[in-house]
Amino acid sequence: MTTFAVDALIRLRQSIAANDSPITTTSSDPTAASESIENLAIATHIQFNNPQNSYSLDTPTRFISQSSGKPVDLRSIWFAWQNKDVNIPDYIAAAQQLNEELASKDSPTKVQNLVFVEKLDLITWLEGASDDSDYIKGLENDASAAKSAQVASGAAGGVSTIPSSAAGTRTGKTIDPRLQEIYNGERRMGDRNTVLRGIKPT
Repeated sequence: MTTFAVDALIRLRQSIAANDSPITTTSSDPTAASESIENLAIATHIQFNNPQNSYSLDTPTRFISQSSGKPVDLRSIWFAWQNKDVNIPDYIAAAQQLNEELASKDSPTKVQNLVFVEKLDLITWLEGASDDSDYIKGLENDASAAKSAQVASGAAGGVSTIPSSAAGTRTGKTIDPRLQEIYNGERRMGDRNTVLRGIKPT
């Protein structure tokens, strides 16, 4: 079974949002002062800061290409991001050149070309312009887990305690805020006899 770098894409997206670009290097140690190597035919790892992480560029990600049906490796993801503003013919030509360099070094690795819609989907997601992707698997679970964590911490959602005077309920009873809003909008009615005959003067 394929092993995914569960947070590799998330880490890349976070670093882009923080304007803290990772570096590609030949070192697997994220704490070492490594020299940045831009040539992806030579580089073997990508390193992130805050927190420090290092991933092999050969690591498969959760981005699944429809053309191959297989996970796209981190080298191909990073290559697509580096060429996000390049038109498709130039992007394909650059990928072919990189693959020739990799082959000349007897590397079994090969950069995968993403078709236009896949590349657009990836770039849009990495930039944070969209939280959804048709090609990244498990995003729904990520969103649900994040929401559950927020609810558990009290940061969002959950059930609030409403004062009994506002809810017309017993003191200390918890009620969903949405139900409380509905209750507040309801007309308060008396019993049936009062409605039909009115209130007798005293």
